[in-house]
Amino acid sequence: MKFGSQLQGALYREWQEYYLDYTGLKKRLKRGEKQEGGYTEKDESEFVEHLDKELEKIYAFQNSKIEEIKDRVHHCENAVASITRSPSMNVPDIYTEVENEINAITEELNELAKYARLNYTGIIKIVKKHDRRTRYILRPMFNVRLNACPFYKETYEPIIVQLSKLYHIVHTELGYEQGSNIPPSPVNFSLSSSWKPPTFLPDQRVRQNHKFWVHPNNIMEVKTTILRHLPVLIYKAASEPSVSTIYFDNQNFELYQDKVDRKGGEQIIRIRWYGNRETTNEAFVERKIHQQGEEEIKDRFAIKEKYIVPFLKGEYSMQKTINKMKEAPVKKEEDIKQFEKLVSDIQSTILEKNLKPVLRTNYNRMAFQIPGDSRCRISLDTDFVSIREDNFDGVQRRKDGEWRRTDIEDDQNSFNKLPASEVSRFPYAVLEIKLKLEENEQEPAWIRELIESHLVEEAPQFSKFVHGVATMFTSQAPSLPFWLPNVDKDILKPPSNVQSTSSTSPMVIPSNGRNSNNQNDDFPRRRSSASKLNYVEVVVDNDNKRKGKGKAVDNQGQEEEPNERTALLGNRNGKRQKTRGFLPNLFDFFNQTFKTTDTEPVTLPPAVRVPQKVETPIRVEAKVYFANERTFFSWLRFSLLLGTFSVALFNAGTNDNIGRFCGLLYSTISVMVLIYALSQYHKRVDMINSRHAGPYDDLVFPTVVCFALFFAVSINFFLKLAPAKVERGGANVGQNNSILI
Repeated sequence: MKFGSQLQGALYREWQEYYLDYTGLKKRLKRGEKQEGGYTEKDESEFVEHLDKELEKIYAFQNSKIEEIKDRVHHCENAVASITRSPSMNVPDIYTEVENEINAITEELNELAKYARLNYTGIIKIVKKHDRRTRYILRPMFNVRLNACPFYKETYEPIIVQLSKLYHIVHTELGYEQGSNIPPSPVNFSLSSSWKPPTFLPDQRVRQNHKFWVHPNNIMEVKTTILRHLPVLIYKAASEPSVSTIYFDNQNFELYQDKVDRKGGEQIIRIRWYGNRETTNEAFVERKIHQQGEEEIKDRFAIKEKYIVPFLKGEYSMQKTINKMKEAPVKKEEDIKQFEKLVSDIQSTILEKNLKPVLRTNYNRMAFQIPGDSRCRISLDTDFVSIREDNFDGVQRRKDGEWRRTDIEDDQNSFNKLPASEVSRFPYAVLEIKLKLEENEQEPAWIRELIESHLVEEAPQFSKFVHGVATMFTSQAPSLPFWLPNVDKDILKPPSNVQSTSSTSPMVIPSNGRNSNNQNDDFPRRRSSASKLNYVEVVVDNDNKRKGKGKAVDNQGQEEEPNERTALLGNRNGKRQKTRGFLPNLFDFFNQTFKTTDTEPVTLPPAVRVPQKVETPIRVEAKVYFANERTFFSWLRFSLLLGTFSVALFNAGTNDNIGRFCGLLYSTISVMVLIYALSQYHKRVDMINSRHAGPYDDLVFPTVVCFALFFAVSINFFLKLAPAKVERGGANVGQNNSILI
């Protein structure tokens, strides 16, 4: 679909006049190309002026909508705060009105994010089209204008934080009012309240850990979906802080390989800090141990930056902190012993395995969690970047005595200065859902709906450490993770057919007739079978669907037509089919091969998901390449035999025009087969190297070759037999005439 049609289909009708005039700009380019004299300097100035006005229009509209949304949010905050000043007011009605308003604001915020994304895509596309079709280069100059009107960089994070607090207050107080007459507590909307990571975190177990990839187009919708149920967890008064992590390993990548093999008991050792390193002098030493199944254990303790290098060398064992803990009256003896053991275990592992800083990751994190409730915690990491920190190849990235690189800052702009071989950017956001539930407790229904929606792509066993090492040290890594080939695939899926009963939230679906806003309904729920696929890679084969090759059930519910790939027991009606002749089956084959199906999409009932294609990790064996070569040589042998026969026929028929003609006919078929075999060989090599899912077979050309040979042989017989028949017919006529005479 062309972008102009895509834009018309995706725009928000109420804002139609404020979108980019993509069609008008494209017409200007075409009109300039078609006129006599071509695209002139006057056409260029008019195009640039038009595009600049469109950019300013988009930027001004976005700013006005943001201010309008901020005013509406502030009005909701005042409405909630007024309840504490006037206890006699009708509290449930006010909270219900506020809930309806913030639902509408959330939906408008989603539309505004889509508005910015569509317009930015349109601007980039029209500028590329301009530079390709004209002799003027506009993109470098227009990048400066984009930086002056950065509508595409807006993250809306302050608004999201405010909406999150409003949702949490409204849902809590509405549930409060249903079962109690206790007045609500005073509300504080100050953004200065923040969460600080604990300095000592021993043995924190997480029984379920789900990871997903989120396409950039879906990030805002995922955020607004989660904030309806969980408030944003603020780090140090920053709504979306930078999280930097240094991972440790040795030259053999021992910890990496253990993590890839996942035999149980593998561990990751890292140092993490929040925000810019210039504004903080404290970091956290963390150890993460994966148990069998989904369970993992995470330990951490805080350390000042000046003690990190001595700790890594074994010269400092946190003795000052231990002494302070012993002097503190509130510290238990058991906690002190746990702290000492944790420090000793991590330090001994670093020294025994000769672990060094290998990789740095940096991303912006937004976390969601109900205060004081650790059963459910969700984090969304965007702008994920991996950076090399090692000195294994002789290049000194870290100075002697340093535990991290000092030539870069903790921001995205600083990473752009690094060589491409030392930095890798992940194209998607990473959504992680951590559940700490009781034995028979299930995840909330809204989490299950999010997991099963089109907004996320399941990424079981995904690890930032493993992915970073695999991309930065591809040649040195002993083995690669199974998800690596899928990073380049398009995970953007069309919206699912599951319709919400709520007009304001596509993800808030009431269950069992109860109010979806009541947080008491979140636990427990029965877990769906789809959410148990924690160790199977689920990938929607978008490439095959886009190219029209896939016959499987697609996202619109289109059913698979029976063909030669259908299972023998695949008769849906349960009736025995009659045996058909050769010609009807042949006609059906061509009908299915060349006909475009007109089957109308099937509307699925609510809560029914279209099954996705399941792919397991693929390791390409040498025999796969050999099989491709054998297929090529088979076609080559056929082509050479046919070519030899045709050349012999051509040379033998010096005075025989029929023989020369048939020789040329067979030679043409031979050359066609030779070209086809070579092209198919290279095509399949590329598909194997890219781990393409297929199909690798070809049903059309072998059939064409069969018909071509049948046609050539038939022509040969006809041309040879027809003259003999004419001669015999002439002789018979002469004999009959003589008899008559």
